[in-house]
Amino acid sequence: MKDIVRILQDIALDKGITYHYGKKAALNLLDGSLDPDKIFLLHEFTNRKSEYNDSGTMIIAANYEGKFFLVKHSDLDQQYFSETGTPETSKYTVNIEPLLQVFQSIGNSLACLGLEVSQWDNIDVTDALDANMDGLLCSYKLRIPINHE
Repeated sequence: MKDIVRILQDIALDKGITYHYGKKAALNLLDGSLDPDKIFLLHEFTNRKSEYNDSGTMIIAANYEGKFFLVKHSDLDQQYFSETGTPETSKYTVNIEPLLQVFQSIGNSLACLGLEVSQWDNIDVTDALDANMDGLLCSYKLRIPINHE
């Protein structure tokens, strides 16, 4: 059975997204790229729970619960929406809104793999981490059967 870390890493690689896995404190120390189009998937440590069969004699699946940042480099002087400029040049329009489509695409990739996704949600973040990133903080819960390749 392939672990969620490798699954998300493979999806990120396939989509041209830079992937990092680790505790939040370590992810916070990553240098952000000044390339405004570079997307990062910063995956925090995941919680794994084994699921046993009804008789309790064999593990039949792994249940995963975790979070990751899906972010791009931030411009600290950029307004969030239209406070001091136009919506077209805002953090939401330039950085967050395009990542909503990437988030949906990653979710669809998980579904195409036959994984059972019970939670797939996100919240906007701006100037996150020491690298000052804008994007989404994403949460997931999913189940992978033990015989899944």
